Amino acid sequence: MKIAINLTREYIGGITSSNINLINHLYGQDYDLLGIELNARMYMKGPIIFRNFAPEVFDHHIINVHDLPIMDVLKKSKTLKDVERRYKESISIMRCILKKEKPDVVLLSGSHYAPWLMSVAAKREKIPIVLWYSGVLSMETGHYSKKVRNIFQAMEKSLVARAFRIVFPSKLCKDLVETTVTKKKIKKSHIIPNPIANIFTDPCAVEYSNERKIAAVGRYSKIKNFDRFFELHRVLLQRGWNHTASFVTNPESNFNNKPKTIEIVPPTNWEGLKKFYLSQGLIICPSDFETFGNVPMEAACLGIPVLVSDKMGCAEILKKVGLLNMVISFSDIEKVANRVQELCGQSIEPKQLNALKRVLDYRSVSESIREVLQSACRRVCVKKVPILEK
Repeated sequence: MKIAINLTREYIGGITSSNINLINHLYGQDYDLLGIELNARMYMKGPIIFRNFAPEVFDHHIINVHDLPIMDVLKKSKTLKDVERRYKESISIMRCILKKEKPDVVLLSGSHYAPWLMSVAAKREKIPIVLWYSGVLSMETGHYSKKVRNIFQAMEKSLVARAFRIVFPSKLCKDLVETTVTKKKIKKSHIIPNPIANIFTDPCAVEYSNERKIAAVGRYSKIKNFDRFFELHRVLLQRGWNHTASFVTNPESNFNNKPKTIEIVPPTNWEGLKKFYLSQGLIICPSDFETFGNVPMEAACLGIPVLVSDKMGCAEILKKVGLLNMVISFSDIEKVANRVQELCGQSIEPKQLNALKRVLDYRSVSESIREVLQSACRRVCVKKVPILEK
């Protein structure tokens, strides 16, 4: 079976992490992988994170759209059809790749414009699509103008409609999509948590930090709510609770009201992230909404305590393994500060840690994804078999 996947290359991004884990699981088995990356940069370094995959098994294509920034395109468009016309050449290139490589199924991660464009190409080439949800576009674009929001909502709805099967990383995500996007129940769907790489789940000898170090990791955006992390840091300082605070993110981000006492740390690879997690006393994730949340699960699988918003999909996993105290509403900052002081520097009990690793092990999770892909391919293939007359 040949699987086409839309690729990203951000180390701290959930899509990149989940895709790499799936590729690692399928690599060496009887699968061919076709990666298509839509890149909005004029300049970029080579994709280091994919270099260890042999080109005869993992075929990587990059389409540059630096001349068509999505927000510029949206400003000049009235409808989703206008957006499609502006990306006509990119869609055509994708169609040519798909026509030549002939994948049996297309796995689309995320709901933004790149997977949407690939869904247009795949639909026209009559290739079955499996949508692996990561980010609900209707939620993440709520702060834009009404026109832009409407186009993004239409984009997400059309992407969902083209999918033969949909994989949700949490019940929270599925419920929200059914409520805000489709406005009806989605039957051909599966709830499968995001996989966590073995660098975070495999047994290893570690020394935990008992220092008062708190940190946040992720893309600086409105829905990630990292301004709340900044506020939390101030409250803790006002209480006289001496600590250090770090934020792993793009240093070029335009921060709002970031305290000078918070250190900005550039994104790094998994090995670098592992060392960073292990140096911290608590990882904090204050998102207003997140379909899952790979970052806190990576840290938790190393035994590092986390504190996540109750509006994150990974909260379901923490509750399931008995770590309810690591889930909280970030609406009351004083209560959050109390919980931070309780959790910072603690470690996760072996029983809970082992349960967490079993649920999130990339091999078992990726095997579940593989079964969905196989099912989508098989169903379509069966339909193509002609009925022989007796």
